[in-house]
Amino acid sequence: MVELAISVAILSVLVVAGLKGVQSILTSGKVNDQVKTVAKLAATVNALFASSGTSGVTQTQMLNLGAWDASKAINGNITSSFGSLETITPNANAIGVMAANTGFVYKISSVPQAACADLANGLSGFVYALHVRSASSAAPADWVTENSVVKVPGNANMTLANLANSCVHSNSDFYMAIKS
Repeated sequence: MVELAISVAILSVLVVAGLKGVQSILTSGKVNDQVKTVAKLAATVNALFASSGTSGVTQTQMLNLGAWDASKAINGNITSSFGSLETITPNANAIGVMAANTGFVYKISSVPQAACADLANGLSGFVYALHVRSASSAAPADWVTENSVVKVPGNANMTLANLANSCVHSNSDFYMAIKS
């Protein structure tokens, strides 16, 4: 009976450790897929809108231009790798030195805490600016000085203190400025 109890305890520990490992692998795969999606979107924006501006361009047009894989579109909405919504709108106002209507504001809703820091690190290399805010927060009003700014517009480096403070929420919204 004692040997059986010890065996069950060891088996329980192994199952729990295995589940955590699998969860980590799944989260990493979702982060990589999401980074790839944003990179494709940024490349599409740069290729198609560098000379014409982005005023008046809609999310549906971006989908039709191949900015997202068709499998991410469900009933006119774009679904992220985390199962939440993504939206894209032209930047109606200047963001740093990025003039109005020369890029997009791209939002990924409800990014899980386990993916927050890895996703921010993966995106920082090719987005113009990045804010990470608690889920369902309003869009950033000031892209330069708010506490949720993780990457100041045009700066190559992330603000790690703000990233640490922003990734404490169970779910966070990512706001990115993508320049054409």
